[in-house]
Amino acid sequence: MDLPGREHRVRVPPFETGFGYLRAVGLVIAGMVIGAALFLSIYNQRLNMMIVENRELLAEKSRLEGEVADLRKTKNQQTTINLLNIYIEPGEHTTLDKLTESELKRRIHSQLKPVVVGRKISEFAAMPEVYEQILYEKPMLGVMDNDYMVQSVKWIVLTQSELKVWVTVKEWKRIPVP
Repeated sequence: MDLPGREHRVRVPPFETGFGYLRAVGLVIAGMVIGAALFLSIYNQRLNMMIVENRELLAEKSRLEGEVADLRKTKNQQTTINLLNIYIEPGEHTTLDKLTESELKRRIHSQLKPVVVGRKISEFAAMPEVYEQILYEKPMLGVMDNDYMVQSVKWIVLTQSELKVWVTVKEWKRIPVP
């Protein structure tokens, strides 16, 4: 019931107090978003490092398992090549990261291993240039989204029953097929 002469007044809280709370809530939410983004970027960097390290360790493990199997086969034969080690050097205008280098080592090792391991040292010493020609200008396609080619075989060293091969690789640009 309205009494004559009396006005109805509706009380509205002052705008300034609500705005202060709204600003505080906005700052808290913005801080949470920035903190989450920072945490995820650090987490992603660590995860990438672990993935690269895991791939390197798996490659090393498979290489060592192959060497152990070869040594078991030829453990009593001192006149044969039992171990094969590959060393990669980047050519001019070529940079290699650890993952690419380990993949190139694996591929070159897999190409030479059937030809070299188990051969008599005297056979190898008679014709080392034949083994160089196996690798010379050999393209390695699709290595971490790039193509590489063995530019040269720098050194081949035979010590006791271990063959060490140093190769220089360069990035290879294929001519696009129309």
